[in-house]
Amino acid sequence: MSTLQIYAQKTINIFNYTPYNLTNYLVGADQTNNCYPSISGTNYPIPVPPLGAVSYTGYYNSQLQNPGINSWDVILAPNNGSTQPSTSPLLIALGASTDWMMNKFYVSDPSGAPLYYSGASIGTLSCGAPLISTLTPTSTTPYPFEAFWFVAGGQTYFVLQ
Repeated sequence: MSTLQIYAQKTINIFNYTPYNLTNYLVGADQTNNCYPSISGTNYPIPVPPLGAVSYTGYYNSQLQNPGINSWDVILAPNNGSTQPSTSPLLIALGASTDWMMNKFYVSDPSGAPLYYSGASIGTLSCGAPLISTLTPTSTTPYPFEAFWFVAGGQTYFVLQ
């Protein structure tokens, strides 16, 4: 049996429809077990469209995507953490017991110009917390984007526009 057949983690699809570069800090966890294990990793950046999309089928071999995630911070239990390369077989087993939980992201102007309210978090931000599925600009948080987090067809989607 191949590794892909036993790897049960769901896919996350990320779409950037803004004029900004997008950097994601993705978190997966077992929310039925006080969020342990917990796995987190960062990609740098998803460029502006038309190349503004990436899909990760899990933690394992995530370095093969563009942009890649080369390593993941793994917390198996309180005071039991390590950093694992994306080629670590441990990530295969953890993918079977976790699912995508949240994204702490920010956008940056490709020209280097400063952006205010350029970062936010979406999804389930902590274990047992309610799901935040939409972020829209308001007068108190004038984000330069709208963000959406949802699950459809067994896959997680993060859309920024």
